[in-house]
Amino acid sequence: VVGQRTPGFSGADLANVLNEAAIFAARFDKKSIAMSDVLSSIEKVMLGPERKSSVMDEHEKKVTAYHEAGHAIAAHFSEHADPVHKVSIISRGRAGGYTLKLPDRDKHMHTKAEFLADLAMMLGGRVAEEEFFGEITTGASSDLEKATRLARQLVTRYGMSPELGPRTFGHREDMVFLGRDISERPDYSEDTAKQIDAAVTAFIAAAHQTAQTLIRAHKDKLEQVVAVLLDKETLERDEFEAIMKA
Repeated sequence: VVGQRTPGFSGADLANVLNEAAIFAARFDKKSIAMSDVLSSIEKVMLGPERKSSVMDEHEKKVTAYHEAGHAIAAHFSEHADPVHKVSIISRGRAGGYTLKLPDRDKHMHTKAEFLADLAMMLGGRVAEEEFFGEITTGASSDLEKATRLARQLVTRYGMSPELGPRTFGHREDMVFLGRDISERPDYSEDTAKQIDAAVTAFIAAAHQTAQTLIRAHKDKLEQVVAVLLDKETLERDEFEAIMKA
């Protein structure tokens, strides 16, 4: 279970997780570290500490529940997406809620189909807000940044745009002495820049359509997830998959 929750973690990362788990256990005067302590510490290391002082009113809590359920539904019903391990509306780090989607094994390569599933999942929260409330909030701003960044990488780094073909765009170089890890300078024309922007927009639009199709097709499951989130605030993988199979 710990291995599934920590793909790509180094030995030092795992040591940090166990140290945090020991702190969690000690805080509650436990004599040993329980699995619940380890899982909580993994989330703290990955996403930041719980913000228990952050209190949402009932409407914001409901919007957050639909938003996170949208992510989870889009991920679960995307054939090439990683499994959903946890859905929560408890604030952690800068996020009002979170959906934890992790591979069951370490991956060193990713396919275009996996990236497209990731894009649909990222837009699932915004689509759920559109479908159930008829409006959108600022809650999707981080999702949109991540989706736009990934879509641009598909075009400029991975050569996965059908319009622009198998080549990269932009010359990347280390610029640590300027206080930045990586600098990128264009190696293409202004006309090509417009084509890149159009290709990025096309990937985002297609992902939005995919998320919309999945959420409309599984509205009943999404409502069930929301009901549990509003009651318990958190859904673990086994509970989530039980709802999906019911």
